[in-house]
Amino acid sequence: MKLRASYGITGQQDGIANYSYLPLYTESQSGAYYMFGGTPIHTYRPSAYNSDLKWETTKAWNFGFDFGILGDRVTGSFDYYNRKTEDLLATVPVAAGTNFNKQMLSNVGNIKSNGFEMSISATPIQTKEWEWNVSANATYQETEITNLRLNDLAESPNTPAGAIESHYVQVLSEGYAPYSYYVYKQIYDEKGMPIEGLYADLNGDGVVDSNDLYHYHSPAPDWIFGFSTSLRWKKLTLSTSLRANVGNYLYNGMAMNTGAWETMSYNDYQLNRLNSSYMTTRFQKRQHESDHYVENASFLKMDNIQLSYNFGQVCKWFSLNASLMVQNVFTITNYKGVDPENQGGIDMTVYPRPRIYSLTVGLDF
Repeated sequence: MKLRASYGITGQQDGIANYSYLPLYTESQSGAYYMFGGTPIHTYRPSAYNSDLKWETTKAWNFGFDFGILGDRVTGSFDYYNRKTEDLLATVPVAAGTNFNKQMLSNVGNIKSNGFEMSISATPIQTKEWEWNVSANATYQETEITNLRLNDLAESPNTPAGAIESHYVQVLSEGYAPYSYYVYKQIYDEKGMPIEGLYADLNGDGVVDSNDLYHYHSPAPDWIFGFSTSLRWKKLTLSTSLRANVGNYLYNGMAMNTGAWETMSYNDYQLNRLNSSYMTTRFQKRQHESDHYVENASFLKMDNIQLSYNFGQVCKWFSLNASLMVQNVFTITNYKGVDPENQGGIDMTVYPRPRIYSLTVGLDF
């Protein structure tokens, strides 16, 4: 067994646009002039800028152990980690009159995350004719925004993050996971059908408005699993790998955007079909901020399966091996969209990932 621990600080500058820390001016479009001395003159429009922009910094520490038993026929590792990101880069509202936009990229707030990773590999069978290898891993993580205020005395804002059709359905908020969904709680009838335009009055003031939006899950999974195995019999080998996400949610943007009757149209050059979600909602108009479209996107995927055969030295000049592989074999999920795997949290996928079949023949001279 080997014990280990580490600590470090890293920087991250993704998100800082070129020259966004400098005052820039944009020339007006043709036709947008100001008459000066009888001559039309182009105007210059100032852009918002923040001269104090700097990199995010992440302070991280971890400890864990590695082990091997039975002559390393069984090996594994375990890690616990804790990360704190400071000077988070985020576009947040700024006080009126202090800059040239109502929102600006700033170093604001902190995020903390912690979790653990574990893995195990084993060779249950190992003989001259047979060999079986298996490996599995699991990761658990919690992430929370701990601060989003430029001023510690100010009220913590809800910063809009992910949008669809100009409607924000994700938010950055203190005390919640990044990019949590911020939506209305849909009301259903006695048959379980969503009632169009009817949402819960969560704060009880008798009016359903933006004050009744609530945080509802996030795109990040609670658990990530992986599994791979290979079985060899003489010169024939069968191998596969699978992975799973558990606890991740996804906003089904295609169901919302094309699942209402108002999206149905026909003309000479196209037919816009309705999404199958219309059969369960019967919505006449799109309900952008309904939690009905935030779906559990947990999944199990078999990424590939491969069968290979090593012919060995077929003549004195070369050896031969061949393999047949299938990629994107299957996906098991309750998510109703095209693909439950989406990093952004809003699914507008039209085409599914292809299943690919390939035959490879290799010659070693």
